[in-house]
Amino acid sequence: MTRKLPLGIQGFEEIRKEGYLYVDKTDLAWQIANGNKYNFLSRPRRFGKSLLTSTLKCYFEGRKELFEGLKIMELEKEWPKRQVFSFDFSGFETADALYKHINTTIAKYELIYGKVETDETLVDRFVTLMRKAYEKTGQQVAVLVDEYDAPLQHTLFEEDEHKEVVKVYRSFFPALKTAGDYLKCLFLTGITKFTQLSLFSTLNNISIISTLDKYATVCGITQQEILDNFRPELEAMSKSNGWTTDETLAKLETAYDGYRFSSDANPEKMVYNPFSLMNALSTGKIANYWVSSGGSRLLNELLRRTDSEQFVFEDSVVRATTFDGADVSINNMPLFLYQLGYLTIKDYNGRVYKLGIPNNEVRDALYEVVLPNATHKKESEVETAIERLNVALDNDDIDTMMKNLQQFLAETPYSRDSDNYKYEEYYRMIMRAVFSLVGCRVQEEKHVATGGIDFVARYGNKTTLVFELKMNRNGGIEAAKKQLIDKKYTSAYSAEPGKVYAIAVSFDEEKRGIDDYLIIDN
Repeated sequence: MTRKLPLGIQGFEEIRKEGYLYVDKTDLAWQIANGNKYNFLSRPRRFGKSLLTSTLKCYFEGRKELFEGLKIMELEKEWPKRQVFSFDFSGFETADALYKHINTTIAKYELIYGKVETDETLVDRFVTLMRKAYEKTGQQVAVLVDEYDAPLQHTLFEEDEHKEVVKVYRSFFPALKTAGDYLKCLFLTGITKFTQLSLFSTLNNISIISTLDKYATVCGITQQEILDNFRPELEAMSKSNGWTTDETLAKLETAYDGYRFSSDANPEKMVYNPFSLMNALSTGKIANYWVSSGGSRLLNELLRRTDSEQFVFEDSVVRATTFDGADVSINNMPLFLYQLGYLTIKDYNGRVYKLGIPNNEVRDALYEVVLPNATHKKESEVETAIERLNVALDNDDIDTMMKNLQQFLAETPYSRDSDNYKYEEYYRMIMRAVFSLVGCRVQEEKHVATGGIDFVARYGNKTTLVFELKMNRNGGIEAAKKQLIDKKYTSAYSAEPGKVYAIAVSFDEEKRGIDDYLIIDN
């Protein structure tokens, strides 16, 4: 019998009652519920924040029967029933819509505890609600706010409306501090952290649990959790594709793993994108599910408004002092992209976080959006260029491939004030993006015994492209050729199937693109 995967199911009660597979995170939910009073968790969209919020709601309501057989049963012995005030801000794009949602939600609870007959503010009404619930039940209440930042994201580039949204927040959230004596737990989820709200200063003791080691895996699925919970699905996927189980795991890992949300470098703290993983196990196919589910609007707008010099993503650095405290801003592109889920933590040395792209699905999604913005070309032009490169590679016509690439990169806009390194790295990023979208496995800064290769692109099992890139003012095509030959970069790929090509490429800042190239057939 086919087991039920929780595709699109965000309610804990439904998962448990309807027999969907559930990866047990209840021990972590219990720790959140019984830890600090004020909590904020940031994770990318489609990472299970709503399911975690729903799990907490059922726990606070004392619904012990839903948790039978789960880890939480070893931790919770009393199961008190608390009033839970739940708010979901997703889907609201204006200040008026947000205000009406909060007002309607409060009014719903006032039917239980009695309506205030005066024209009190949202703050006063909510404080009164929390006090009455505490007095009636004898238990402190829980407040859950899912996707708190959705209206802020929708209005981020609409200054006047954004200010109005902020006013609504400031008319509501202070209640959570005023009524602190009646509150057991506030759990706030979102993608981004907006410090200009004064929300995080009003709740000055809020715990930012987003990068705490103990909650690194609270959303997402680890490799071990796949093996423990989805082995039949793994075996079915392997059989349908003619892969071994190890091959299937390796493909899933390359496509969807790689997310790290804490300073702990332990591989066991790395997680898969749960939405993409569930879809892949359900369909038996590796595909880009996350980006196709929507959510690239903000990224498109962000890139359109950002200086192209910030389009270099690998090895981005963010200071530890600003990692949790910084406001979302187009002036801090790496941090913004981390919060959106397009970058993840690659390294941490106690002072700075090094960020990079987590997996192939994200790399494809990011580059599909970046290329039109970086090259100032229409999406249709990008698609045409990619198709031409595919045809040339299929025919093993490397010269035509390079001519098409040279034409595609012609007159790519870029700031002439940039230093030499940034200019070369910018074009390297574009070329990596191009070959990733063509379907190549791209290795960046590949280190071999004789030195570091700029990047290598593997096209299936038939072609390996080894690139060395140089600016004209750094020696150009001759310097690139000499480095390829002297350091024998292609020798590291002599055992690979298919042909291996060494390709020297020179860039010219006046032409704003590839000035020349030389193909060395090995």
